[in-house]
Amino acid sequence: MSVLPSSVFLVIKKFPEHKGVIQRLCKGNDEFLTLCNDYRMCQEALAYWKISESDQAPLRVNEYQSLLKELENEILMNMNGLTK
Repeated sequence: MSVLPSSVFLVIKKFPEHKGVIQRLCKGNDEFLTLCNDYRMCQEALAYWKISESDQAPLRVNEYQSLLKELENEILMNMNGLTK
């Protein structure tokens, strides 16, 4: 039995109704695992900028929120491809 990376658990938390599909995609699909890792890193960056007092913070928050949404859409497209 293989252990799922923490980034996969974040994706499962976001899309709990797709837990089984996410777990299947993670087995042998390096591209999907990369998406999960990118999603985790984006969430971490967004959390950082949300508490930052930098003048750049509002701009960075908007950028990371947009990127997070794009990653969520790409993750959903991958899941939809498996469920069809």
